[in-house]
Amino acid sequence: MEPKEIKQLRKRLGWSLADFGRYFGVTAQAVLKWERGTAQPNDFALATMIQLRSRLDAAKGEQQKQQFINGLKRALLTGGIVTLLAYLFNQDD
Repeated sequence: MEPKEIKQLRKRLGWSLADFGRYFGVTAQAVLKWERGTAQPNDFALATMIQLRSRLDAAKGEQQKQQFINGLKRALLTGGIVTLLAYLFNQDD
């Protein structure tokens, strides 16, 4: 993923630098470096971002996108990254 794509994904999710970083276990400063291209996310974070983008692209309409985003937030709040991955990779298309 290119730096601008990371920023676009974060903005599509409606998450701040701090929120996006927290969900990936890094600081807001690290996310800013990803978005500027001065640092790269690790392979795990990158694969997760690609899956997030894919799921957002597959959502039909704003309501479905918002339901997906709300599900992401619930998964992260209740179980952290492991629950997020289960949510991402077990969704029906």
